[in-house]
Amino acid sequence: MVTQAHLDMTAAEAGGYAAATRRTMRRCLVTGEVRPCAELMRFVAGPDDLVVPDLDARLPGRGLWLVGRRDIVAKACAKRAFARGAKRNVAPMVGPDGESLEDFVERSLRRRALAALTMARKAGAFVSGFEKVRAALATCDGEENAGGAVLLCACDAGDDGRYKISRLADRAGGVARVDMFDADQLGAAAGRDHTVHALVLPGGAARHVLETVRAFAVYRGEEALLAGTDLMD
Repeated sequence: MVTQAHLDMTAAEAGGYAAATRRTMRRCLVTGEVRPCAELMRFVAGPDDLVVPDLDARLPGRGLWLVGRRDIVAKACAKRAFARGAKRNVAPMVGPDGESLEDFVERSLRRRALAALTMARKAGAFVSGFEKVRAALATCDGEENAGGAVLLCACDAGDDGRYKISRLADRAGGVARVDMFDADQLGAAAGRDHTVHALVLPGGAARHVLETVRAFAVYRGEEALLAGTDLMD
């Protein structure tokens, strides 16, 4: 289980530490690859000798780094890579519902991505519903400010609506498209029962959404859902 001891860190300490880790290189405990920390997933072992994910690289303690994919996390657990990296007898945490570490990380990444959509809505950078999304894309049609927007289509959306909204996104240009969440999940982020189409307007909120969605897609081995999308600034 995750204990409060893992989470007790001030915002100032967390921000400073996260900024420092992004500037350094670390080695994956499973693959041996050396990459910038921003391209890896950090874990830490707490005082109870349980390994927990540190998705924002903010928790205190020695970092245990992995390539951020589900299969890599599963191998680290099976082959005791965390114990070798920590140089002590540590074990992967068990989630609150008894799930494995790799399952807990996947759920956390999904919640993180959906939370980014909720934050975009609260910041006024999110519109939902076919007509509102169509109007927003039409306004951007041919304008430079279209680039950087994020179009979300529910994975259980009808083909006709998906095709029509995708055509508008193509005309606007530079619009990233995400098809990873169902209508109920998008609806929760939009503050509605369900949502089939949504758009995050260009800016910091859109960049944050893409960062979190990318981490989720890479973890699940679904980078193809983001093919052709430049997720970096």
